[in-house]
Order: sequence, then structure tokens, then C-alpha cells
Amino acid sequence: MKMIEQNSRLPLYVQLKLSIIKQIEQGLYKNGDKIPTEHDLSEKYNISRPTVRQALAELVQEGYLVKRRGLGTYVSNPVIIGNASVFRTFAEEMEIFGFNHSAKLISKKVYPPPKDLADTLSIDRGEEVFEIVRLRYANNKPLAIRTSIIPVRTYPNLLEEDLEVLYSLFAQKGIFPTRSKQTFQAVPATKAEAELLNISEGMPLMLWDGLVFTDNNQPLEKVKVVYLGSHFRFEIDQTREQSNVQFNSQIDKRS
Repeated sequence: MKMIEQNSRLPLYVQLKLSIIKQIEQGLYKNGDKIPTEHDLSEKYNISRPTVRQALAELVQEGYLVKRRGLGTYVSNPVIIGNASVFRTFAEEMEIFGFNHSAKLISKKVYPPPKDLADTLSIDRGEEVFEIVRLRYANNKPLAIRTSIIPVRTYPNLLEEDLEVLYSLFAQKGIFPTRSKQTFQAVPATKAEAELLNISEGMPLMLWDGLVFTDNNQPLEKVKVVYLGSHFRFEIDQTREQSNVQFNSQIDKRS
């Protein structure tokens, strides 16, 4: 275990964070283990309790630890890092991490959508849509709630099928999702969402709101997914557009 270096250029709380993360990665702290108290960590590393508190708060925020009221702080389940630049299904993401995955049907219904939703799905007014809500699990833990809105004409008898394997059903019909447009934002868990995910109301969730397209560029599904915020992080690989690079280069030469 690496001790805290008082004269290091790294802030003390960052050093403590890195030390705890390394111990988690090495298996010294395993999933579900209770970590030492603020007092014990303060004594062990010879740093102040406010410094320890800051380190632990950030580790909780980043998903490495979870606080249980009245019980202490524990190592959380592994954080799932998704690539937001690549279209993958929930099942594909879980398989990349070697997690078992499943789905539970929460509700299903059919109705005529309002005009804005019909326009989004490129269907005529009066056409109906299916709305399917499923709870998604990884290693038997509920991690996400997915609401799918799908034009009835895409798969007229869809509600008669096993809706726990939605994209497999599409594949059998020769329908393949290939890309999506999406937005991400942090939202507090509603009472209903908290009950499904076994968390407290108001805890942070990551909302993905988007539209999935087929290989012939037709809207397939309007999607809303709320992910357990403490278990998911999304990475985005960005590059500067060439025009901007040239523009900035010209500015540099004039300055």
C-alpha cells in the first residue's frame, strides 16, 4: 500500500483516492466490502478527516464506492464504461464486460401517438405505436429501465412475442438497428424508478433519450433509458473538425 506523500504535487485527497482505487483493482477491497471509517483512514494515512471526506465523496460520485445510511461506505459493483460514440445494445455492452444479462417486462400497451411523436417516427397520424417498458439486469442486479416506442406497422404482432428479447425478434424479421441519435443528461430517480432499481428516490440516474434507426435509415424505435448513475459512465471520443483546426491555426499565426 502506497502511503500519502505530504510534499507531493498531487493534492492529499487525490492521493487517497488513487490509493483506494488501486486497492480495489488489486482485490484488497472486493465488491461489497466495507472500507475503513473516516476516522480510521485519517489515522492510517495521517491526514485530516475533511480530506478523507472529500476523497470518499468523489469516489462515491464516480461509482467506486456507495454509502449506506447508518452502515458505512462499501465498494460498489464494477462501473460499466460505455462508448457513446458506438451504437451497441444493452446486451452487447454487458457481454463485452462478461456480465450475465436479462430483462423483465414491466408494461406493454398500444395507442395512437401525438403528432410530434408520429413525426419523429415518420408515421402518419392515426397510426398506432407500441410502448414497452422493460427492466434490464446485469449479474441479476437491476441497472436500467428502458422504454421503447415502436410503430405497430414495423411488427404488427409484437405484443404476442417474448418481449424480453426484443432485438432478437427484430433480427428474425430481418430488421436490424444500426445507429442512433441520442442525448444524455443526469436526472433524479422518481419514486417508481427508485422502486424498480432498489434505490432511494432522488438518487442520480443517467437518462439516454434517443431514436434508433434501421439499416435502411428508417426510425425503428423511440427510446428512453434511465441507467443507475453509480454504475455507468459513458466515454465520447471527440476530434476537432478540420475547418476549425485550420481556423485556429490562422489565428495562431496572426497572434
